[in-house]
Amino acid sequence: MSDVLSNLTQAELLALALDASRRNDAGHALAYLKEASGRTDVSPQALFMLASEYAQLGMLPEAKATMSKSVEAGSNFPLARFQLGMLHVTSGEIEAAKTAWAPLGALDPQHPQAYLATFRRGMLHLVAEEFNAAVQALEEGISQNQDNLPLSGDMRKIIDAVEHLPGHESSRSAASPAAADAAKQGTEAPTVDAAASAEADVEPGHLFISAYTHGSKPH
Repeated sequence: MSDVLSNLTQAELLALALDASRRNDAGHALAYLKEASGRTDVSPQALFMLASEYAQLGMLPEAKATMSKSVEAGSNFPLARFQLGMLHVTSGEIEAAKTAWAPLGALDPQHPQAYLATFRRGMLHLVAEEFNAAVQALEEGISQNQDNLPLSGDMRKIIDAVEHLPGHESSRSAASPAAADAAKQGTEAPTVDAAASAEADVEPGHLFISAYTHGSKPH
């Protein structure tokens, strides 16, 4: 198979990797992406996807190392920088996440991915346990994001996870008709099932592979 891969262009390798990812074929996706990443003309998108595959497989050290290479290879690929920070957060490396995210704060408001600066602000609030401010900023980022809807879906999952934290009362739930009616009737408002709340946790694999939407999306 190595002889076949060596005859493929970067564009062909990336297209085949995207197709394999859609079919949840991690083996072939890794083969295509490792071939692409071993070449001098590797693209930041190929490195990003390889990091995504590693993250899906739970290989976080490899995922972080490869996402770092994607950041270095693509100065105009801020999504990789954002997701590198998310990988660091997944590993409990908060200061490293802040360092990775820092340049996103300087994104021009007219940049097509300026919403990443807002998501960064929300995540900074989150790691500081400033939950209401985190939810507000992430909601703002979602409203700004018009070109990467799966990433907004991931941010929505984070919001849902925050709002279902023990002792946390979201502004939405506090103002909901059900809550208001419950207050009038002296009864409790319906609560979300514990299992459903657990499903709102953000899995690193889904986070990174579903975030790959700039250019081509593996969904």
